[in-house]
Amino acid sequence: MKKLSLSLLFVVLTAAIGLGWTLDNFFAQMNLSEHKTKSSSELLSYRQMGSALANTLDRHTAAEQFLASWSTNSHVGLSLISRSELPLPLELENNFSTGIPLELESENNILIHFLLPSRQQVLILSIPKLNDKDGNEGLRLVFTSVFYLGILGIVLIWLYPLIRHLQQLRKSAQAFGEGALDQRVTITRTSYIADIEMEFNRMAQRIQILVDDNKLLGNAVSHDLRTPLARLRFGIEALQQTDNPANRDKYQRHISRDIDEMEKLVAVLLNYARMEQAMVKVDQHAIDLNSLINQCVGLQESLNNKIEWASKGELYVDGDEHYLAMLLNNLIDNALEHANTKIRIELVRVKNKVVLKISDDGSGIAEDKRLELLKPFTRGDMSEGKKSGYGMGLAIVTRIAQWHNAEFSIHDSVALGGAEFVVTFIGK
Repeated sequence: MKKLSLSLLFVVLTAAIGLGWTLDNFFAQMNLSEHKTKSSSELLSYRQMGSALANTLDRHTAAEQFLASWSTNSHVGLSLISRSELPLPLELENNFSTGIPLELESENNILIHFLLPSRQQVLILSIPKLNDKDGNEGLRLVFTSVFYLGILGIVLIWLYPLIRHLQQLRKSAQAFGEGALDQRVTITRTSYIADIEMEFNRMAQRIQILVDDNKLLGNAVSHDLRTPLARLRFGIEALQQTDNPANRDKYQRHISRDIDEMEKLVAVLLNYARMEQAMVKVDQHAIDLNSLINQCVGLQESLNNKIEWASKGELYVDGDEHYLAMLLNNLIDNALEHANTKIRIELVRVKNKVVLKISDDGSGIAEDKRLELLKPFTRGDMSEGKKSGYGMGLAIVTRIAQWHNAEFSIHDSVALGGAEFVVTFIGK
């Protein structure tokens, strides 16, 4: 919204100041031109009259008496001054000496000066200024209307892309609400509401993931619970129908095993459901990944001979120790489950990034299956009879990596020939 507010303020100020200044200058130029034209035509008769009076008074011996008899009620005033009382610059002096009238303008009058060369006097013709205010009112009204209409037009031009983007956002939200969960808003660099559009896309992506995960959870529950429930029902029925102590003990063990399996599945479901909550608190601070890997590897005491790892100094990232340990344990367990003889753990700094690589010498993961394995309850290859769990390990790793702004990807291991899991953190 900051971009929207600033752009609106800029457009309004630019329109008001720029358009006002342009119209003001244009009006002033028109007014000045009109005033000059009007003044020139109106003063022509006064110049002619003044020139005739000046020629007459220059030859008249009683010029002062003539001026004294000039009607004081006339709107045109006449007066005589000595030539020496009118000092002029050299250029004006030369023009005035050749008989060209000199026009001066005061606040209320226009003064036209005529030279009387024989008497070395100056005749001053004083003409009151005409009030042009009434004549300009119509023009002022036109320019005022143009000013406000211009601002309105500029604001409407600015509003057009905003309205278009809002309509697009409304259509996307409507389509999303009707079930088109892949609906997204196309974001352009010039959009005033790009932050809102990005938040909508993030929200839509989050909801789509939740819905897809819920579908997977539903399918997994229906599949993984059905088998132990069926065995449990069969075991209870068999237990009711036998009196043999050995068979009863065997059926009881089977029932207990099925209940344990169901408990584990429910625990996995609850754990992942908790991780899907938007309010999970990730307490991030500086964590030494080398030290954390040492701790996680130390938990695999019986399989240490399969793990190739050498700690090298200290490499820190911002993260939550509990969730990072969960990420490492899931990756190590997954690699140990699919490895033939060994796994390799590497931790290196690449510029401002810290890169964690966990690879194994197993059969690897086909490229077209890698993205699927990042979803919950998606199992890997079980062709060799290896237990593949519930398919939650990599889904949990993906979610924890997202919380830490890290990138998680799956590749082929060049050194060992199996799969290679890479987590790239922002280093400290």
